[in-house]
Amino acid sequence: MNKNYFSIILAAVFWGTMGVFVNFLSEFGLSTVQIAMLRSLVSLLFMAILILCKDRKLFKIRLGDIWMFLGTGIVSYFLFNICYFLAIREVGVAVSSVLLYTSPIFVTLMSCIFFREKLTCHKVLCLILAVGGCALVSGLASGNVGSVSAFGILIGLASGFAYALYSIFSTFALRKYQVMTVTFYTFLFGAAAALLIGNPAETFRTIANPTGILWSLALGIISGAIPYFLYTLGLSRVKPSHAAVIATAEPVVASLLGIFLFREKADLFTVLGIVLIIGAAILLNISPKAQQK
Repeated sequence: MNKNYFSIILAAVFWGTMGVFVNFLSEFGLSTVQIAMLRSLVSLLFMAILILCKDRKLFKIRLGDIWMFLGTGIVSYFLFNICYFLAIREVGVAVSSVLLYTSPIFVTLMSCIFFREKLTCHKVLCLILAVGGCALVSGLASGNVGSVSAFGILIGLASGFAYALYSIFSTFALRKYQVMTVTFYTFLFGAAAALLIGNPAETFRTIANPTGILWSLALGIISGAIPYFLYTLGLSRVKPSHAAVIATAEPVVASLLGIFLFREKADLFTVLGIVLIIGAAILLNISPKAQQK
């Protein structure tokens, strides 16, 4: 498999572990916003150390290019977290996760506008398979979701749109800057925005123990810095629309971890959803049209 495609799949695998760390940190009494803030700060620190060790020149950006990183950090990373958490509160995990993974649709449409990618029947098929698979994996097809508010639907779609914008803004940024630079400034602006509402003083007091610090570091490095670096690396050579579809492997990983670590039940819908998502990624990768830029 192409190494760039593999980077994106590996990013999805790491992203899929986030629920494990969130579950443990939630037991400390942290809110989802506080957990998101910790993820941003640890990821930022990790990327800063890597750049200091490799090449400090990677910190340099032009003032006129800040809009790209405001896009990846605040508009995408920060806004995505807020919208997704609100969607979970309004419509539940199942529906919100499906709405989040409408992101490949947004990425594909915006790629046609900004990068002049062609909207082929092959891409449409992969999108249908990926989004349909996410709906099945989330349990939406078999569960009782209750009443769904219009606000919940809109904010859930907003989370998918914000999530999609990372692929778009990053693609612009990668034309001028290296992967580490793009990833670092994404976390810098995302962390700055999160600090405004995350109540940092209370958060740091809550995790001021070896266990809390360990889980916070794991959250930020394993489900934050590493996957964003890998995904951005993949975007440097893979079309955004292809990357977005491949990244839908994340709910597959999350579901498998839930089954094996937390003994969650897996029904026929879950298995079918996993097959559809993997099938979409394979179909996109083996097609002669799935070429690098």
